Amino acid sequence: MKKIYTAWLMLFFAFAANAQMLTPTVIASTGGYSQNANGSLSYTVGEMTMVQTFSANGNILTQGFQQPNDNITGLIDMTKDEFGSFVVYPNPAVDNLWFGFLLPEEGKVEITLYNAIGQKISDVYNTNYDSGKIVEQLNVSLYAAGMYILTMNFVSDKDGKLHSVSKKFQIIN
Repeated sequence: MKKIYTAWLMLFFAFAANAQMLTPTVIASTGGYSQNANGSLSYTVGEMTMVQTFSANGNILTQGFQQPNDNITGLIDMTKDEFGSFVVYPNPAVDNLWFGFLLPEEGKVEITLYNAIGQKISDVYNTNYDSGKIVEQLNVSLYAAGMYILTMNFVSDKDGKLHSVSKKFQIIN
């Protein structure tokens, strides 16, 4: 009876271990993940090594945090100020920058990208806002390294007032 119980227990743990096998993604300010027939390689650059993982024939070498997918979950845990919230993440950015906002009422939203000396680079977002949390991705890989400013202008449909907020961020290559 003891052997049968041990066999069932080992079988259970074997299935439980395989249940966690998802394709990982590196979550870091810079880095990447690649996979070939032999295994995978994931890395981060410029991060302090907290986790040390090595493998030989499976080709797993990792630094940083592994995630099963790259969904942004904690980005817009926003706290509201007078007219709403505006968040920019990550800072510094390498390839992609995420921005999000949550506003208390309907209105017009315009988000513009400026360089460090105040020159307009591009109109990033321009639409009517109805309700809810908005999260958008901005590809910044084509911009030169340096400081940038993302400015959100919001005009309320209720009272027509203009509310403006700016967030500085850095692009590194």
